[in-house]
Amino acid sequence: MRKTLFIAAMIVALGAKAQDRVFTYTYQSNVLNKGQKELEVWTTLGTGRQDYYRGLNHSIEFEVGLGGKLQTAFYLNYGYSQGITKSTGTDILTKDNSYSFSNEWKLKLSDPVADRLGSAFYLEYKLAPETADLEGKIILDKQTGRFIHALNLVGELGFGKKFTPEGNHILTETEKEINLELNYGFSCRINENWFAGVEVMNENVLAEGELQKSLLKAGPGISYSGQGFWVNFTLMPQLTDLKTVSRSMVSDDGLQTRLIFSYAF
Repeated sequence: MRKTLFIAAMIVALGAKAQDRVFTYTYQSNVLNKGQKELEVWTTLGTGRQDYYRGLNHSIEFEVGLGGKLQTAFYLNYGYSQGITKSTGTDILTKDNSYSFSNEWKLKLSDPVADRLGSAFYLEYKLAPETADLEGKIILDKQTGRFIHALNLVGELGFGKKFTPEGNHILTETEKEINLELNYGFSCRINENWFAGVEVMNENVLAEGELQKSLLKAGPGISYSGQGFWVNFTLMPQLTDLKTVSRSMVSDDGLQTRLIFSYAF
């Protein structure tokens, strides 16, 4: 009887902190309880390309638990980048701004502590002035003692507009791109507040039925969970492009860093 009560108490205690994400790129299966709300601020810095480049992406996310193991979230996204492009042998500094809106839905199917394996389905759409994206995830995770494992199978379909001048007219064409992604995260609880671990990510881009690139990234991350808030930080360097067996540095970041801060209320 005492053992049963202890296990139940541990599950409740873990469940109270279950939404405290310990990864920044890899998702976990836990969802907010009905009526719970979180405000998350995301900042991602991209750098390390062959020529000068700095990319900065910000997101403000509002999450709310709907009950029935379902939660939804709304994002406002802003991106800014500047870099060197080469044109007829001349280096040109270019700048770009982007804005978008996202909405996600996550349905928890099983629990990473109480069940043999935690699982969830995830669906997100993103709308921007000239692009639209639809993303789906299968989320699997497991928590045993101090250790957390998480695996995401991700598929994304993107639509964009291509404008081609032809005489006095501009031709518009819709381009499609498919991204397939595999994310894995491992984390260990250091003490009541701190986690440390590593994330591995494989990004595959397909266009017109052909694999364009297969980027392999991996890096360390830390997470701090306090009373009503948490902070995650990850360094994610690119290791190689598996298609060419060399780093892809022309249009892809050699290093990304991501910071997420969340406040629950």
